[in-house]
Amino acid sequence: MDAKTLRKGERYYKSGKVLWVVKYGDRLFSKVLGTYPYYVELNLQTGENRCTCPLGGDCKHVAAVMKAHESGFYFETFDKHAELFPEAVAMEFLAEVPELALDVTLKELRFALSTDESGSEVARIFRRALKLVEITGKREALHVLEEVAEEYRHVFEDYELSLKLEDELRELETAL
Repeated sequence: MDAKTLRKGERYYKSGKVLWVVKYGDRLFSKVLGTYPYYVELNLQTGENRCTCPLGGDCKHVAAVMKAHESGFYFETFDKHAELFPEAVAMEFLAEVPELALDVTLKELRFALSTDESGSEVARIFRRALKLVEITGKREALHVLEEVAEEYRHVFEDYELSLKLEDELRELETAL
C-alpha cells in the first residue's frame, strides 16, 4: 500500500470512521464509514485484504483498520463465528459496555441518515440508540436523537414511521 493511501487511512481512523474492529486469530474484520459503510477483512500474517469499497482492497479503509489495530482499537475474540458474523461479535462486545455502544451507535446513526435511501436502517439504528440511552441514562445523547428525528421527518415526510420514532423519543425523554 502506498504512503498516500496509508496517510488517508490514518486520517480516517483519527476522525472516528472506524466503527469497530474484531480480531480473530491473525485476521481483522471491521466496519469503516466511507462514502458508504464498508466492511474490511485483513490477514495480519500475509497482509492480504479485502474491502467492500469499489477498490476491493489495498485502500484507505484497510489502512484505517491497520491503524486502528496498531493503536489497540479492537476486540479480540476466540469465537469462530467471527469469520461469518463479525458485526454480531462486535455488537456482543459493545453490549458489555453500553456507553461505548451508544457512542458507536450515534456515529452510525448520523452516517446512516445521509446514506439510507429507504429510512429503514436509520429507524433500526435510532431504536437501538433509544434503548442505549435508556440503559445508560445519558440524557446528553437526546439532543442528537432529536436532531436525527427532525431530519428524518424532513427527508421521509410521508412516512408514518417518522411520527412513531418521534413518539418513542418523547416517551424516553419523559421516562428519563
